[in-house]
Amino acid sequence: MLDLTDANTIRAGVFGVQDGIVSTFGLVMGVAGAQVSPEAILIAGFAGAFSGAVSMGAGEYVSVKVQQELLEARGLTSDGRVHPHRAAAANSGLFVLGAAFPLLPFLVSVGLTAVLASTMLSVLALFGTGAVLTRLTRRSPWASGLRMLVIGGGAGVLGYIVGSVLGVAVG
Repeated sequence: MLDLTDANTIRAGVFGVQDGIVSTFGLVMGVAGAQVSPEAILIAGFAGAFSGAVSMGAGEYVSVKVQQELLEARGLTSDGRVHPHRAAAANSGLFVLGAAFPLLPFLVSVGLTAVLASTMLSVLALFGTGAVLTRLTRRSPWASGLRMLVIGGGAGVLGYIVGSVLGVAVG
């Protein structure tokens, strides 16, 4: 039986994995669009993945603690079932996992091949994550997968466009 603690941990994890895929995909596509070296793409991607994971975990921890403090200040109880450490660990851990999908192709390839492979892996990871979640939510796997893909997929396209424009303007 799913309880509030499990639901909160799953919520934090879903947020982490989606943001890991989306923000890292947007970042590496932006850097790739600027036509910089493959090494620069990897450095930016790894720095973004790990700083993002730390930021997301810290933000998750602080937001859960503030929620508990807010409830206590209003005389309400949070009943202790939402654990900031669990939420932070799920969020940051799954952020790094999600970030691996758009980064992996740049470890083994360069140029357009890496960009296309990163795009494909990110698309599959976003859709797959949404579809797998339906085992818990009872939604249609297609609807849930497409929701995550459409909401998350635009970031990579936008990142590539911004990187391309800035790469031309700065270079």
